[in-house]
Amino acid sequence: MLTKPENSAIKELRGREMATEAQERKVKGTLVIALAMIINHRKDIDWVKDGNITENDLKRVKERILASNWYEIDFYERLGSAVFRLVGKSRPEGAYEFGEGIMWQILKRVYGANLVRNDPRDGLTRFAGLYNGIFFNTQQAKFKPTSEGGEFKISDPYGFPTQESFVPMIKSLLAKIVRENNVENVSVLCEEENQLLSKKIYSATYKISWKTK
Repeated sequence: MLTKPENSAIKELRGREMATEAQERKVKGTLVIALAMIINHRKDIDWVKDGNITENDLKRVKERILASNWYEIDFYERLGSAVFRLVGKSRPEGAYEFGEGIMWQILKRVYGANLVRNDPRDGLTRFAGLYNGIFFNTQQAKFKPTSEGGEFKISDPYGFPTQESFVPMIKSLLAKIVRENNVENVSVLCEEENQLLSKKIYSATYKISWKTK
């Protein structure tokens, strides 16, 4: 049986380990580039005053963001929250437009040949394989084919950053990938989307279905 000092020491060690792990959370430049493009384009917005991003954040955004680089999670969260609030008006529809619009265009430019092969299941399987290297270093994605289409599951032991915008953004991105593979009547449902304002989300499952043309 552990004594109180030993128990306290273990808790302190675990606390330090968790803090270190949290500091090592990173986001790939692929996602940051999309936000930077919007911020640089919307010169009518005072991003520092109204968006609560720092002067240094804005300087980095105006400089070159590299798709291959990893960036700090808090940098991404400030940018993502500002864009979702000031451009997306804090509405899911704003995140949908971001996912199927600028985010898809960036992915298509780099990974289009892998994601679009007139086979939705193959495209989603390949996207799951690419996912860990193009978004967050702490998240994992898996795709399970079903008779109706499939289930795409994302998990993160620390919870999703900017979950109010990220979860619906992925929903629209998955729908776009499927539609680009020459099918119709695409449906993507995510139960966790109804819980984004009430609790921290650590995993999200997207149930996807479609019909062949």
